[in-house]
Amino acid sequence: MDRVLPPTWRPSSEAELEAALNEGAFTETPKREAKQQLRSSKDQAKDMASFAIDGGLIVVGVREIKTEGRFELAPVEWADQILETPARIAASSCDPPLQVSVDWLESALPGHGYLLIEVPASPLAPHMAGGAYYGRGDREKRRLPDAEVERLIRARDTSLDVVRTALREQVQKDPFPEGELAHLHVVALPSRRIPGMFKAWTAAEDARPLLFDLVRDGISARTRERGGETALVAPEFGDLWSGFRTAGGVGIASQTSAQAREQNDLRFIVRERGEVFLYCGRSADRRYGQHLIFDGALAFRVRAFLDLLGSLSEDAGYGGSWDVGVAVTNLHGVSAWADDRYPSPGVEYDAERYEQVTRVPQLELEKPGSATDRLVGELLRSLGNASAHSELLTDPE
Repeated sequence: MDRVLPPTWRPSSEAELEAALNEGAFTETPKREAKQQLRSSKDQAKDMASFAIDGGLIVVGVREIKTEGRFELAPVEWADQILETPARIAASSCDPPLQVSVDWLESALPGHGYLLIEVPASPLAPHMAGGAYYGRGDREKRRLPDAEVERLIRARDTSLDVVRTALREQVQKDPFPEGELAHLHVVALPSRRIPGMFKAWTAAEDARPLLFDLVRDGISARTRERGGETALVAPEFGDLWSGFRTAGGVGIASQTSAQAREQNDLRFIVRERGEVFLYCGRSADRRYGQHLIFDGALAFRVRAFLDLLGSLSEDAGYGGSWDVGVAVTNLHGVSAWADDRYPSPGVEYDAERYEQVTRVPQLELEKPGSATDRLVGELLRSLGNASAHSELLTDPE
């Protein structure tokens, strides 16, 4: 009986790949495809998007001999940016951006080898490419009919109902429910629940030093650099110093509960079951007779929160996705903050609350610009000031 490769098979050497080809074990399946060469950017985007629903592997450097029903080695020549190009195309030409990993297998032929493009099952699937949605057939990609696209999107959105509910519950617990300023609420839940995920944090006799170090070291230099002065809008992450315990978790705040004032309040909470929360009582202020939202600081805080999720994931050994929700309350009538001395009245926001939820794959936490855009980009664009903070909403190569 011919050997059958498991769906998750990936070669670790040219010899292993060649053996699979010679034995007839290598076939194209819903989770595996061979390419002789890298195709155009448009076609690459479609190929990668087609694997996003269930995940899969594209092996570049394998030629199909259709008349004989077999495959053979056809190593490709190494070129500058050959590893970066597929990932860049997946991030820029798929909507929403798709995260892929790309590896290189050396060939015995000098300067040649094979590209292994691994597309993990995406929690954001289906992904559009070239104006259409694609999935996999038995051996090749297929364009998805509208009904199937609607079903997949509905299932994706329904899976976020849990974090949407948790976000609204958190808003109901606002420590300053009668406050006058805009308040930021951020909630994150692991998509795959692990009992006692952060037990080490709650079991610590004093979790304050752990949380202090996390906030100090967990926000990336890239995020701080891109945030610039927006990272210094008070209350800032550097103001977190007061440790406290809460139901099922531990936290660190910018002030003690006895002296808490709305405009100075920033809180970060980690719960044993995996929930992570951020609250800021000053996401807007009243100056020069206007209600001005610190839109850049808002984007920075959300992106920094995603950085902290990445650090917490590493600490807990968690490699799954996160369901993240953002709500901003008391928004009616706010305008974007444009300049410290001469703020522009800009566009007044005409809703009381903004709310958005999304699923963030672990790979995306390494470069959280796209996730930040999905969470707060719509609000910034509504205020007409998103371009001023584009570096926080993107991660160009």
